[in-house]
Amino acid sequence: APGGVWGFARVLRLEHPSLPTQGADVGGVDVTSSCTMWSHEAEAEASWRGPECLTSRLRAGFAVWTRDVVQLTSGDYAITGGLGGLGLRAASMLIDAGATAITLSSRSGRFAQRFGTHEQRMLHVVASDVDEATDALSLLKSGRIAGMLHAAGVLHDKMLRAMSARDMGASFAPKAIAVSHIHAALALASVEALGLFSSVASTFGNIGQANYAAANA
Repeated sequence: APGGVWGFARVLRLEHPSLPTQGADVGGVDVTSSCTMWSHEAEAEASWRGPECLTSRLRAGFAVWTRDVVQLTSGDYAITGGLGGLGLRAASMLIDAGATAITLSSRSGRFAQRFGTHEQRMLHVVASDVDEATDALSLLKSGRIAGMLHAAGVLHDKMLRAMSARDMGASFAPKAIAVSHIHAALALASVEALGLFSSVASTFGNIGQANYAAANA
């Protein structure tokens, strides 16, 4: 639940580098002694696990790529933000992987004619706003949901000096609040997969996107 604080702080450090902004995860430890010990360090972020202080480091890695196509089990796959670029790309990949029915959830419900006739027969477009708990429940209780992809999101860029609680809510509602409703709705369901689309802004921050980075984190 407090993960959004990390994304917010990463943007705060970019927009206001003169402010000494540090983030500490001190769950389950003596907060006073840990923070006193850490406050003199140069780390922007640290996580305490007992007496051990953990920090992040960038190091060389390698990518793993495979062309194998995963065959999906039969059932209905739902995609929130389904009519956006990410949602439509995900739908195309699900079709290639053998999905037989896909529900595309969008606040507008307006479907662009991007797919062929055969593909369109597999797609069902619904106007649904999953940051409302009732919409999330109605979307997920129809049919047997085998998998869910949450690709919904809203950009509402604004510098921190001008950002209000309403601006925060504009990005939090479709991303973080919506997925809490989805998670609750699927609690008793036997789903094959629940995929959450995030943004690199949550990891590295991006000027003018504190709300978006926090919501994705």
